[in-house]
Amino acid sequence: MKVFVVMSHELLTEQMTELKNQLNCHEIIYLPEQLKDIWANIPPSGPWNDKWLADIISWLKSNMNREDIAIVQGEYGATVYLVNWLQKNGHAVYYATTERQVVETKTDEGTIINKRVFKHVNFRKYPLVK
Repeated sequence: MKVFVVMSHELLTEQMTELKNQLNCHEIIYLPEQLKDIWANIPPSGPWNDKWLADIISWLKSNMNREDIAIVQGEYGATVYLVNWLQKNGHAVYYATTERQVVETKTDEGTIINKRVFKHVNFRKYPLVK
C-alpha cells in the first residue's frame, strides 16, 4: 500500500515510521512540486472554486490504487473538499494529531516570550460523514 501526502510540508521521520509500522505503508508519495504549490496557495479571498483542485484530483486519479491511502492537511475548505472526494472514491484518509506545549520565558527586561512546540502524536483517520 502507498500513502499519498497532500500537505505543503514534508513528513517528520517519526511520522514516516508510524506510516510504515502502524499503517503498513510501503511507499510515501508526495505531490509533485507544481501541485504542492497549488495546494499551498489556495486563494484566501472570494468564494470556493472547484477548479483550484482539478489538477491535484486528476493526478491522484491517475496515480492512486484502490488500497492506497492519503494524508491530507491544509486550507480548511480545500481539505474538506479533497477528503470528501477521496472518501467517495474508496480511500482511507488520515490527518496528523499534535500535542501542543507552551514554554513561557521571562526576560530580564520584564517581558514574557511564549514559544509553542508542536509534537506529533499519531495519524487519525478522518470520520466518514453519514
